[in-house]
Amino acid sequence: MATPNPYHVAAKTKLESLFLDGYSFDDAIRIAQEWTKETDSEIDSDIFMNLAVEAEQKVLAERSMLQDSSRFRLVPLGELLTAPKPTEWLIRDYLEAQSLACLFGASGSMKTFVALDMALCCAAGLPWHGVNAPLPGPVVYVAGEGSRGLSKRIQAWLVGHGQVANTIPFFVASAGVEIRDPESLNEAMSAINFLASWHGSPRLIVLDTLARCFGPGDENSTSDMSGFVARLDELRSMFGCAVLVVHHTGLSEKERARGASSWRAALDMEYRLDKRDDLRILTCTKCKDFEPPQNIAFTYEQMETGWADEETGAPITSVVLHKTDSDVSKVAKQRPLTGAKKIALDTLCQCCNPGGWTHIDEWRDACYGAGITPSSSPDTKGRTFRRAVSDLRDLDLIHVKGDFYCPSGQADKSRACPALSSCPNPDGHGHTPLGVSGCPVKGEAA
Repeated sequence: MATPNPYHVAAKTKLESLFLDGYSFDDAIRIAQEWTKETDSEIDSDIFMNLAVEAEQKVLAERSMLQDSSRFRLVPLGELLTAPKPTEWLIRDYLEAQSLACLFGASGSMKTFVALDMALCCAAGLPWHGVNAPLPGPVVYVAGEGSRGLSKRIQAWLVGHGQVANTIPFFVASAGVEIRDPESLNEAMSAINFLASWHGSPRLIVLDTLARCFGPGDENSTSDMSGFVARLDELRSMFGCAVLVVHHTGLSEKERARGASSWRAALDMEYRLDKRDDLRILTCTKCKDFEPPQNIAFTYEQMETGWADEETGAPITSVVLHKTDSDVSKVAKQRPLTGAKKIALDTLCQCCNPGGWTHIDEWRDACYGAGITPSSSPDTKGRTFRRAVSDLRDLDLIHVKGDFYCPSGQADKSRACPALSSCPNPDGHGHTPLGVSGCPVKGEAA
């Protein structure tokens, strides 16, 4: 093998450095040729041209490899505006591939049963209550809560669906993961990497629950929650998978997941699970890029696992979910009000005379006095009141005419809301000042 000419190697290295610095082909050759003259290492022009071509090709190839391996790259419009790729679904319309999703509900709402049901269908490629799961593959389940009862729940699911355990690529973590703790997260990533080398990258990682998997920090802190989301994004990017997080509702606000609002803002999809006697209602509360899918009502069936208690011999059972044909919209309207919405509606009923209306200013002040939020911040009070009013309107529990409100009659059948004349003198904020128009208010005849 011929020994490389040291002058050629030096010239090529010089050319590569010039190309890396952004010089054009002609300028790089000119500067490099002047450099060879200064170092008494002039090279034949044809050979020099070949060296320049090789150096440029090497630099372009290295840049291409670096760009391909980088998560951050600048995409030209021609590439961006090509025909969009079809959406990839783990569960069609309900769980998108590589998305960040949350399933939340109060204690006893059977969140873990629903999460397991979805995850096992994803792993097995079985339809989820009539909905296709078109991308089966490995699923990792991290059970921070209730891990002792997980095996019998999975066994009941296998029996109920006629499946065999060793045919489904479903893997349960032997310990919890603290996502915000670097050592704990790295340990989990190493285990998932090992799994991927044998079974392929996971399609889905389930964290049950957010509180048990959060790690050091406060889930009510925007900065801590943002750090948690960033680590989940690393998981999704590293393995090209979706992440589903099981979470709790707030203590007073059962309509929303607890914790910092930055959590919901980061989600692609969010679901709330409600308990209605023997039914469980799954409602999509956020769907970032698609129309929200239909709500689903579940009932449940006791299922024998095929195991028996060693001491008593009694069969060990668990629960399997079934979709019902119940009218979900009617069931949803039976949902009792809680938190700020309940305070707002109760206060409106107290403010209104029978058959009368209440101005929004009077209603707002009464709600503040009734403690619609424990916060003393005027901004927080205002946001809480506005959100409660909006929710009550969405539920058809109140009527509105300009800036006057009354219960719709669903809360109190004795109240009727008469037609009002228009209120022509709005104040500087777009509201009609209390008592200005002929609209009836508390204490006045209509």
